[in-house]
Amino acid sequence: MGEYDYVAIGEAPNDEAVVTFALALGSQGDVRTMTLKAFTKEEFAEIVKKLP
Repeated sequence: MGEYDYVAIGEAPNDEAVVTFALALGSQGDVRTMTLKAFTKEEFAEIVKKLP
């Protein structure tokens, strides 16, 4: 069907929980994952403030 057959958006308490889930899922052998971290508007504003 394409490069991405399925896209899911999830929320977890921390990055470690996401990595644990992705590793467990990937260890099944038939799934590849790609994760992208999202930021809230407030978090992103703080990041932008640090730009030169």
